Amino acid sequence: MASETPVTPVNIAATLRSPRTLTIDTIPIPEPAEDEVLVKIESIGICTSDLLVYEGTHATNLPIVPGHESAGVVVKVGSEVSDIKVGDRVTPEASWTCGTCPKCKQSGSTICSTRIALGRSRDGTFASFISVPARAAYVLPDEITFDQGQALVTVACSMRAFSKGGMKSGEKVAIFGPGISGIIIAQLAMLNGASEAIVFGTRDWRLKLSRDLGASHVVNVRTSDWAEQARLLTDGQGFDLVLEASGSQEAIFQALEVVGTGGRVVTFSLYNGTIDAFPAQVFYGKEVSIIGTRGGAGQYPQAISLVKSGQLQINDLITDHLPLAQATEGFELAASRKEGVMRVVLTP
Repeated sequence: MASETPVTPVNIAATLRSPRTLTIDTIPIPEPAEDEVLVKIESIGICTSDLLVYEGTHATNLPIVPGHESAGVVVKVGSEVSDIKVGDRVTPEASWTCGTCPKCKQSGSTICSTRIALGRSRDGTFASFISVPARAAYVLPDEITFDQGQALVTVACSMRAFSKGGMKSGEKVAIFGPGISGIIIAQLAMLNGASEAIVFGTRDWRLKLSRDLGASHVVNVRTSDWAEQARLLTDGQGFDLVLEASGSQEAIFQALEVVGTGGRVVTFSLYNGTIDAFPAQVFYGKEVSIIGTRGGAGQYPQAISLVKSGQLQINDLITDHLPLAQATEGFELAASRKEGVMRVVLTP
């Protein structure tokens, strides 16, 4: 028999009916399956990929409750759940694998034939309550706030992208895109012994924040000499590892321009459409490895540890708060490119 505490029987959700059209609805509180937990959401993050779903750029079946980053309190557990209890503060994973398909059995990674993704293939976090498998929920220590908890999906995904680059101590690292992920990756590079972690971007205030939070140098790619700056910062050798976290096709070409011979480029973004005029000669001539990445599988415990200890600074990346009822305004604010806006958080 499921263990539970009384909850307010109202589940308010923001439902995406068509691109850029949200309605605020009262929907049933989900009943957790025997292996699931019901979470009362306290903090919801608006990620760039959520914005792409909202705008209709990243296709999904509608209507759907968007969102995949959140933190809250467990209010009910299924009969087979033993390692999470009512009252635990948790953050759910953004997605999880089935664990039974051939891809899961082969690799046990994020490559799954029937992968479940909150806010894309299943109603997401823009709600008062959600249910998720207990194996996809991570208990938060008291030192981590709900606002920090909602960002742990981004932290875990950034950590997985960084780890796939295989950085060695002393290497020079470039990060394109001073958004929340790019700034986290710059911190990870320095924490893991990079000799340089240089952030490239177009907005000076974000570049300044990158430097304030640990990047060794920053470069605005809108300046005419940005490539020369990159060359000088690497003594003409190029970067050992480049992570592209901006979602800009132009940034992929810039990454290939500054990566050194034999270097690695990790693409950690969603891109619109195909990439035309790919510089195959550069790819061939430098013997560059291009690595794709998605999700944060396997990274959540370490992400929690780094945020708890203060080694990874994320508080300054959480900039704006709105009630869930103003989800549309939240999306528009996140899309506005307004100075000072980084992570918008919604509260049910």
